Amino acid sequence: MWAALRGRQNARMPPRGTKRVAALAEQNERLERELTRRVAELERERDFIATVVDSTSPLFSVLDTEGLVVRYNTPLARLGGVEDRHVRGLPFWDVFVIPGEAADFRRRLYEDDGVEHEHAFRRGDGSTAIVAWAKCGLVDGDGQPRILLSGVDVTERKREREELRASRARIVHAADAARRRIERDLHDGAQQRLVGLALDLRLARTAVREGDERGAARRLETLEVELAHALDELRELARGIHPTVLTERGLPEALESLAVRSSVPVEIEQAPSERLPLEVEAAVYFVVAEALTNVAKYAQARVASVRVFCEDGAVVAEIEDDGIGGAEVSGGSGLRGLSDRIEVLEGTLSIESPRGGPTFVRAMIPVEAR
Repeated sequence: MWAALRGRQNARMPPRGTKRVAALAEQNERLERELTRRVAELERERDFIATVVDSTSPLFSVLDTEGLVVRYNTPLARLGGVEDRHVRGLPFWDVFVIPGEAADFRRRLYEDDGVEHEHAFRRGDGSTAIVAWAKCGLVDGDGQPRILLSGVDVTERKREREELRASRARIVHAADAARRRIERDLHDGAQQRLVGLALDLRLARTAVREGDERGAARRLETLEVELAHALDELRELARGIHPTVLTERGLPEALESLAVRSSVPVEIEQAPSERLPLEVEAAVYFVVAEALTNVAKYAQARVASVRVFCEDGAVVAEIEDDGIGGAEVSGGSGLRGLSDRIEVLEGTLSIESPRGGPTFVRAMIPVEAR
């Protein structure tokens, strides 16, 4: 009987080890799901990093220890024009650096990490880009030593820095030249005339002391005339430094005075009635004065017009003539110095002057923050 009962119980129980196999199978399925999830996360993270690296403006490249290209990001590919070229396995300096700087680049690639260098990289269009770059060592996923090179295209920043340096040099040069001109004008003009006045004054005093009333009267008349000439010379000299009419009467009348003195008919079409900051008014005045001087000297124009108005927190000066054109800021017309003056005030000066004309000069100076 016991044997029969044991047989029926064994028939209801699963074979030995079946539960263990099921548990292992369930654990394997759970581990496989977890592995699949982790792989998907890593792939998403890899794709995200790749997207970020390709979307940012910095230039990236991974090199092996020999300096051969392993990979590079899209901005570097665009810069070098190598999107459609297979350059992996080639020396980085042969692909991206201009030949004249390749040897120096290669030498500096093996200097200390984190040191910034500047080299000229070749662009896809054949021009040159200045790139500030640094490198650091790393180990890739396979345990291989690599070099990570990162850089930034600083061509525009370097150009602006050079232009700022040149602008400062021009300002210093212009200030020195203006000082020498004032010294020369004072020495050759008003100073000599005042010396003559001092002599005439002594002669008049002698005539008075000797009772020569007629001679004294002649000397005093001469003194009066010479004094008037000296005052005129000093006024003319002061006008070149800062016009009195601008200080006393404002921009509209100062512009009208420029129009009256111009040998080319000038119409002041618009001028702000309210006073502006002194440095802005002076800059506008000298821009208009220099532009009208150029019109008279070079443009062969029949007429010119001037418009000065406020717009969007800035004062705008526009000078237009119907002359032959060909004016340039970089030329020797004096506009280069005016551009420096305006840039000091954070403004801009532009010229449209095609050959055959007309010429359109536009200066914009912000005034809101002043």
